[in-house]
Amino acid sequence: MTTDTALIEKREELKRRLAAGEYKTLVDICLAWFERLVRKIIPQSKPLAIWQTTVILIFVLNLIGFVAIYVAGDWISFIRIVELLRLGYGLGFLFAISLSILAMANPIVVNQYVSRIFAFWCNNILDATESVASLEEFEDWLNKVCNWRLHLLVTILVAILLVLYEVPLISAQFGVFIGFGLMFSAIITNIIGWNFLYLFLLVILLSARIRRYEIKLFAADPGSSELISRLSSELGFIVYYVAVYAAFLTLGTSWSGFLPSVGIVLVLVLWVPLIALFTLNHASLSSIIQRAKWKTLNEAQAKVEKLQTSKNFGNQETMDAIKRLMDYHDRVKATRDSALDFRTYLGFINSLLLPILAFLLGNLDLVLSLFKKQP
Repeated sequence: MTTDTALIEKREELKRRLAAGEYKTLVDICLAWFERLVRKIIPQSKPLAIWQTTVILIFVLNLIGFVAIYVAGDWISFIRIVELLRLGYGLGFLFAISLSILAMANPIVVNQYVSRIFAFWCNNILDATESVASLEEFEDWLNKVCNWRLHLLVTILVAILLVLYEVPLISAQFGVFIGFGLMFSAIITNIIGWNFLYLFLLVILLSARIRRYEIKLFAADPGSSELISRLSSELGFIVYYVAVYAAFLTLGTSWSGFLPSVGIVLVLVLWVPLIALFTLNHASLSSIIQRAKWKTLNEAQAKVEKLQTSKNFGNQETMDAIKRLMDYHDRVKATRDSALDFRTYLGFINSLLLPILAFLLGNLDLVLSLFKKQP
């Protein structure tokens, strides 16, 4: 009774805190602060929509970056890079702005996904959770996701390391001096753009942890439970989204000639975690399903053993009950242990083909030359 009471109280406490919006990530805090600042400047009494705040923020950050480049006297270097990319000025600006928008919008999209995970757990998973330990594990994950100090520290360290890697690379590739303006713009873009990495790693941590969760499923066939299907769909969204994002980055770096040098970074930072996330998602769901199956099987076995202890094998009713229980046991045992199906495998394989397609598009001239007839 005490355990049941503790479980109910913990469940209700988490639902209340999630519904009240008490858990806020670094991105939530920054967007809320910026939105209040914009409303003071406009002025605007009505709160801005998330997409409005995002558009204004990206515009302001791009403007700050271009102003820094111009003021620091790095405009000639920037134009030189555009020329060496064999792009016109208009297309060059469009290319730079497009990559910047993609990088800056990405953490907001991933943050919205994390908010969706919060809502999904609040509305679906918490009521189905059957142990206090599982609730405490999820609460610990929430605290880590919303640890804005650690999030900021990780983001700054990653941004600094990438800038230290990128600046000499760009300088050597294009033969231009990277001044303070371009470096400042690169730092801002990396801090904003790679802000998503911390959240992405925490999503991987969630996938690794849920294998220990005790969740109430359909006893006769846990793998066909609606909750498993929805959980697989929610956890799978980020896999396909990051795959598309990584493909765009691959296309951009391939087009600009940086793929051989930057490719290893993309593989280590994006593609290896992506494959790990897909594997963990379905390994964890399989563990949840198998745990639920064994709970049902153990209950059926216990009932059979109880009937066997009576040693009343001459009673037809007893034998029929044992037979029915064994049939039920075998049917449950034969149900699937995984949420994976052919369509899931095919979708993931298709997502892994995206970087190859991006590479081919970025090196179209080279690919076409391979098919030209040799004299």
